[in-house]
Amino acid sequence: LSAADRDMMSAFLSTGASAQYVPQSGQIVGILKQMHDTMKQDLADLTAAEEAAIKNFEELSAAKTKEVEANGAAIEAKTERKGKVGLEIVALKEDLDDTAKSMADDK
Repeated sequence: LSAADRDMMSAFLSTGASAQYVPQSGQIVGILKQMHDTMKQDLADLTAAEEAAIKNFEELSAAKTKEVEANGAAIEAKTERKGKVGLEIVALKEDLDDTAKSMADDK
């Protein structure tokens, strides 16, 4: 060993390796706790947002179901009305033909 290496080795051994080491586990645990709290809050926020979205979806779905039912009833009513009007038209055409025949017979 050279003289410089020997001096460095003796300085290291005289001070001891453990005297220079300062554990950093307190900071690491603090960072991990902060990360845990942040993630916990983020999860709570996302859960609340998801629950609100589910509630909104259910309300919208219920409103659309009522709308579909109302439109179905309106379609049925209009179809029935169309059938009745169609029958009235046929009856009026027959009356018109009968009236025209009667008028022709009268002349």
